[in-house]
Amino acid sequence: MARVKTRKGYSKRARSEHPGVTISTEKRDGKQFVTLRWRDPGPDGRRGKRRKQVVTGPDGLPLTSREAAKPFAVSKSRELAKENAEIADGAKALDRDATWLQLFEAHAKHLEAKGRASKTLVDYAQSWPFLESWRGRPHHPFDLTVGDLESFVEHVRNHKNKRTGGALSPHSVAAIARHVKALLNFGRRRLACVRLDSESINEGLAVGTVQVKPVALATSQLRAILQAALSYDDGHPDSQVFPLLVFLLLTGCRRGEAERLRWRPSSPSAAESWIDFEAGRILIYGQKTRRQRVVPLGNRPLLRKLLKSLKSEIDTRKEPYIFGGALPLAVADKREGEAGTEVVGKSLKSAIAAVQVACPFDWKPKDFRSTCATYLANSSLGLNLYVVAGEMGHDYAVLVKHYAGHYQLPPKQAKANTLEKLLGISELVQNWLAARADKRGKLLLLGEAA
Repeated sequence: MARVKTRKGYSKRARSEHPGVTISTEKRDGKQFVTLRWRDPGPDGRRGKRRKQVVTGPDGLPLTSREAAKPFAVSKSRELAKENAEIADGAKALDRDATWLQLFEAHAKHLEAKGRASKTLVDYAQSWPFLESWRGRPHHPFDLTVGDLESFVEHVRNHKNKRTGGALSPHSVAAIARHVKALLNFGRRRLACVRLDSESINEGLAVGTVQVKPVALATSQLRAILQAALSYDDGHPDSQVFPLLVFLLLTGCRRGEAERLRWRPSSPSAAESWIDFEAGRILIYGQKTRRQRVVPLGNRPLLRKLLKSLKSEIDTRKEPYIFGGALPLAVADKREGEAGTEVVGKSLKSAIAAVQVACPFDWKPKDFRSTCATYLANSSLGLNLYVVAGEMGHDYAVLVKHYAGHYQLPPKQAKANTLEKLLGISELVQNWLAARADKRGKLLLLGEAA
């Protein structure tokens, strides 16, 4: 009698603990890891797409046991149950007769319920004016055809940029098409008010290949940027653009994450970014990913000294944020001044703009993130790409595809044991620390003389 195959990782107990989610193990390159499998909810309960996700721990490394993956499976199961409930409620109100505005509002509520960042909600909302002004739009989303979607793409391409008066860039057209694609797939899967399948939606909204290669700034360019930042800070005593740019470069943080970086958490379990000097790490809570990642300070010794130098000169109770807080890239959060007045931190946006103008080449603050990932992924510090992906908040596949093996570092830099040496900026940071210590010593002497 043939042996009956059993479904590993799923049992009666599992169905009761995390219904709809299967835990399984796989091997790749000789390493074992755990995956979660499920089907996306659909309006009829069967049309959802199969999904698979590798389960990673707080350190960014894949989990290797089913037992450790159970909490993630339970959480995903509850999320699916919530989505099914939303579908059941929404399907009663939205069907093939739903209007475009009803579909758009239902999608916006769904994104908000999922906890998407406010900037993401604004980005999705920018697609509505294009849908509203589209003359060839069918009366109901259910009546859409592939040809209609192709005409919508042309409609977007014919729009003018409000700031420059020229045509929209290919990246803007691709972003709008991507948002409308998400809107239609939401209506197809959850509300049954779009009859096109995913392949037809992709075909109709195809805008061609628009690929932005990650920028990896050369060491000479990094030094030029930081030298310009030093010059700016010398002429503006209250400016801190140099330590900010060094922090962005050595951690690969997004600008918004740096704005919200705190000296200490407001509560032990708060979803925040803060510095843990005792454990030698920086905990970064990604507003984009809604997950917290750990950036070690052990291989960034000069960054640790730089942050401690900043901390020693302020009252962290009055200024809980390092670079921002309530205002974008401000020196400090709003705080009480003399006689109960509010003192607002000085913005660093103008300082960054001045540094950009002072450089003979174009660069953006977000280029520091891709530069950090590229250098790490191609050096001895990044031998374990799973660890690098965890530090950067990237998916492992994304890191391998876009960063690893695409940049040739000088042999001496590639073998560096600290990130400052790897990027070739250690001398500049050391000089800044020495000047800071010398300035602080002079201030102390003046205080004693007084």
